[in-house]
Amino acid sequence: MGLIQNVLFGLVTGSYIAIAAVGFTLIYGIVNMINFAYGEYMTAGAYVGFVVAQTFGLPLPVAGLVAVVGGGAFSLVVAKGFFTPLQDAGPIPLLLTSIGLGFVFRNGFRLIAGQETRYYDKIDTTTFRIEGVPDLGVGGVNLLGDFFVTSQHLTVIGLALVTFLATHVLLTRTDLGIAMRATADNEDLALVSGIETDYVRAAVWVLAGALAGLAGMVIGVQTNVNAGIGFSQLLPIIAAAILGGAGSPYGAVVGSYIIGVVMSVSVVVLPTTATQLGTTAAFLVLIVVLLVRPSGITGQEVREA
Repeated sequence: MGLIQNVLFGLVTGSYIAIAAVGFTLIYGIVNMINFAYGEYMTAGAYVGFVVAQTFGLPLPVAGLVAVVGGGAFSLVVAKGFFTPLQDAGPIPLLLTSIGLGFVFRNGFRLIAGQETRYYDKIDTTTFRIEGVPDLGVGGVNLLGDFFVTSQHLTVIGLALVTFLATHVLLTRTDLGIAMRATADNEDLALVSGIETDYVRAAVWVLAGALAGLAGMVIGVQTNVNAGIGFSQLLPIIAAAILGGAGSPYGAVVGSYIIGVVMSVSVVVLPTTATQLGTTAAFLVLIVVLLVRPSGITGQEVREA
């Protein structure tokens, strides 16, 4: 396929990476930990959405809403059970705990759901269409090759934009969002200022899990659902968060689209035998950017934690 088509695929890939990366970087910026179990939150959302849509036959928007709620609930339960008791133990115990939980949950999903890869083959994909927006077929671009745009592409990108706008409004126009930003800047100062930082942390876990659940559902619809679906996206999510500037939701969005486009375009640029090197190409971009700007695109410093 041509360059334009792969850029479009990159925007779609970047969209669901960005939805998840915003949640990942919120945990880093406010809870002050790198959560290697985050991919399993996406897997949980993907399975919840699949069961609701495939087993119960509910429309995809309803399944997506349930996946969001399920992801948020899963994240909060895990945090209360494992991370909150260790929040004063330092970053290393939290990091190791998240790595261990990732293995446990991933294999737990395999035990419960099996190794089978599942597809939305019984779903009427027209329910994923945007009413009034037909599938588009555009050809005749001589130098860059033919390309096409579908309603699914538009829906994923549009859903991501709505998610980013809602997150921006939350962070800048609500008391909870202001409390989150204050806690991220200086948790001790926020605490003495009367902000209930424990409540803020709990809200962050719910929000991050909800975003992960939504991202998992979208990836499941676009590709398939399996026990490793979240883990397979974890490295691009971490790369996007660091590239944009760890701790910055806005930087995570920018970094995600760069990673998504690089991964897709590398299929065109690299030799045919190297088409599996998309993630490698993305990490090469990350390394080059960090060599020039160690704090990431938005200038957020990566803390020692």
